[in-house]
Amino acid sequence: MTLFIDFTVIAILIAGIRQFREPRRAKRGNLTAAFALCLAFVLVLYRHGIVDVGPVALSLLAGAVAGYALARFVDMLQVPAMIAFQHGVGGVAAFLVSFVELTRTIQALNLVSEISGVLGLIIGSLTFSGSMIASAKLANKMRPAPRFLPFHNYLVFSNLAALAAVGIATFFASAGVAFCFYILEILLGTCFGLLLAIRIGGADMPVLISSLNAMAGFAAALCGMVIENQLLIAFGATVAASGSILTYVMCKAMNRKISRVIFPSYKSRQAVPENKSETTVSSIQPVQVRRESHDATDGFTGAVSIMRAAESVIIVPGYGMALAKAQQEVAALAGELTAMGKDVKYAIHPVAGRMPGHMNVLLAEAGVEYDMLVEMDVINNDFHATDLVLVIGACDVVNPAAAEVEGTPISGMPILMAYQAKKVVCCNFDRSPGYSGVVNPLFEQPNTIFLEGDARKTVHRLLQLLTGDTAPQETLIPVFAADATDEAVRILASAKSVVVLPGYGMALAKAQFKLVELTALLEKRGASVKYAIHPVAGRMPGHMNVLLAEADVEYENLLEMDEVNPLFAETDVAMVIGACDVVNPAAREKEGTPISGMPILLAQDARHIIVCNFDDKPGYSGVPNKLYENKKTVMILGDARETMTNLVAALQNFKV
Repeated sequence: MTLFIDFTVIAILIAGIRQFREPRRAKRGNLTAAFALCLAFVLVLYRHGIVDVGPVALSLLAGAVAGYALARFVDMLQVPAMIAFQHGVGGVAAFLVSFVELTRTIQALNLVSEISGVLGLIIGSLTFSGSMIASAKLANKMRPAPRFLPFHNYLVFSNLAALAAVGIATFFASAGVAFCFYILEILLGTCFGLLLAIRIGGADMPVLISSLNAMAGFAAALCGMVIENQLLIAFGATVAASGSILTYVMCKAMNRKISRVIFPSYKSRQAVPENKSETTVSSIQPVQVRRESHDATDGFTGAVSIMRAAESVIIVPGYGMALAKAQQEVAALAGELTAMGKDVKYAIHPVAGRMPGHMNVLLAEAGVEYDMLVEMDVINNDFHATDLVLVIGACDVVNPAAAEVEGTPISGMPILMAYQAKKVVCCNFDRSPGYSGVVNPLFEQPNTIFLEGDARKTVHRLLQLLTGDTAPQETLIPVFAADATDEAVRILASAKSVVVLPGYGMALAKAQFKLVELTALLEKRGASVKYAIHPVAGRMPGHMNVLLAEADVEYENLLEMDEVNPLFAETDVAMVIGACDVVNPAAREKEGTPISGMPILLAQDARHIIVCNFDDKPGYSGVPNKLYENKKTVMILGDARETMTNLVAALQNFKV
């Protein structure tokens, strides 16, 4: 009966995993697999006769709260880093279980269990450290490019030899000495994971992630062997097998051998081979990128003209699209092109995101039909006959140098052959090399139009122009250019009434003193300056009042929300300093968000809006701020204190 129950739980798990094959069923598959894991957990507790349920209940509660918080606040952009982190946590659990079992019952363990325990220490610890490095790289907390230490291969082989030697020694040592050997084995395993992971980067990151997935499953299966739990063995082996298959698939898609991923041999040579056809993009040598000045309006006008004339369009989304959170705008643009009768497809490269399937999920979130997503092997046959390729935040996956330049992190990597299309429009943040650091000659191709800037703003503008919006350029998107400070100063210098809206970002930057210096200059120029105080602008009631009082702001100049809101319609400038949610129009216009129904300061009613925030990301609530897209808004991004300093200096030197 026990075996039957175990096989039933395993069958439920496999049934859940099977549903991952189809995106529309993946959510249900995830819930099915989670249900199987819950059943397994209950069975383990029941069979071991847990008497003291207190620690178990507390552990469950802590894990549930942590998991809920993680799922609640992590967006799709952060999922790859989160997945890598979770693999690392699984590695910690594996080597801790192995360590406890080896040190608690060393005399009672049979040889197979003892071997499994030692291997669990090694695999679990290297999975932990390797996953932490991968997570840091994916989260941009660490330089993502490969890093090499002096004599790196020798260090790897020496570490591996030490792991083997210490592991063998544990079987012949006394209990006290074996304890020290186990600790040493964990440390050596951690170092081994670090040595392997730090020199993997660029196009090989998805391979690293999938291999760490397999290692985490293998470590769990080893733990199952140590504690003689067949459910854990089966579940761990399933994860290890699926991760290994995915690693193989990723290596094949990237034209890599796993040995070359683990032991890369990048060369410094980056010259293009000779005797290539002059008519191909591959003949363009990837040298220092030239930065020519082009009229931005001409670029957008030309891109829209090409879109109108094109019959077939392929969209190539990349990680830059994810960073800019532009998938909604891209989907809207594709929808408009489809409505115009054009054949629109999305070309999906296996490593377009930071892990397999990342780009598919991002586009699915934006409502893109799965049938429109075409994998690389299929879509590459269509590029040569395609009228237009729209590259959105992609670089390495469309870089012809991957096929033509040897000795780089992407050499030999299959790419999307966008360069073969009749016309190419690139909507990238800049012309700098991508994740791999390899210069992309596609950006300089004669039939390429390069639209530099934030992808979400760029695509939004293309959509407006395509749909016939003839508004002047400066009203289509907020000002994010280098001259934003000059534009803000021009507006402030002519203002007769200014309302300042301070937020928690001002407090973090300690910008209140420079802000008061700026408002003093405005008052000298004859402007009336008031401060709008939202009840939750700080982190507790009265917080903002105290901060401004420290900077000697007169109390009568601090206006509460109900008092100041009617004044915005007659105000020349609403100046937001480090605030987001408290001025977010979505609170009034969008239901079902954490700030829906919350009263806000009506900055959008002012004649001009100046936002001085660290970045244009959503605030504490996670809700994107529509004020940033208001045609009246000038945004100055960066540290608020530095922004105030620059505005003070510019206003002092301003001449009408």
